[in-house]
Amino acid sequence: EPVPVRSMMSPAQAKAVIARALPPGVTDRQGWATDIYAGLSAIQVAINVPNLCAAIAVVEQESSFRANPTVPGLAAIAWREIDAKAERAGVPSLVVRTALRLPSPDGRSYAERIDSATTEKDLSDVFEDFIGMVPLGRRFLGDANPVRTGGPMQVSIAYAQAHVGTRPYPYPGAENIRREVFTRRGGLYFGIAHLLDYPATYDRHLYRFADFNAGHHASRNAA
Repeated sequence: EPVPVRSMMSPAQAKAVIARALPPGVTDRQGWATDIYAGLSAIQVAINVPNLCAAIAVVEQESSFRANPTVPGLAAIAWREIDAKAERAGVPSLVVRTALRLPSPDGRSYAERIDSATTEKDLSDVFEDFIGMVPLGRRFLGDANPVRTGGPMQVSIAYAQAHVGTRPYPYPGAENIRREVFTRRGGLYFGIAHLLDYPATYDRHLYRFADFNAGHHASRNAA
């Protein structure tokens, strides 16, 4: 398998290229440039213009450069998922909704937190608390938090949790990979890894973009 050749760009040069390539209106341009560069460097792929721009393109597409993007109508989506999951688990929906009226660790009921959730992180935190604090939560959800993606590149949390088994997570003090996905640094690291950290002899990044959404080597398999 080909080994990518690292460019001769210094970290400062690479960050300057990223900062110039970011869309107009992005705030904290230097912070985004630093975290994108760190993600590419950590997975040891070539630090070159195509890879830098590929990462930027996916971030813009998935979140418009918001580390924890809002999701319109998230509460309604969550309640539909809860009712469907209750039906599959054979738990009466009324029982589940009654349990969700219990107070959560932050003082509000779980139901109130679901109703006010605007981001996937908000919702993920509700379910994590529900699983950990309410007996029915573990019976109802097990360890399967229904929030499956997150962060500025909308990367799969299951992918991130599996990835740390093959390559050590580069940032210290990260005890919960799920929570790291919702941070800018973690979401970029795992998103860039999903985009670039696998062997593929594509001659255009276009095929990696398709793989990012459909699964690694989906483009090759379709061809």
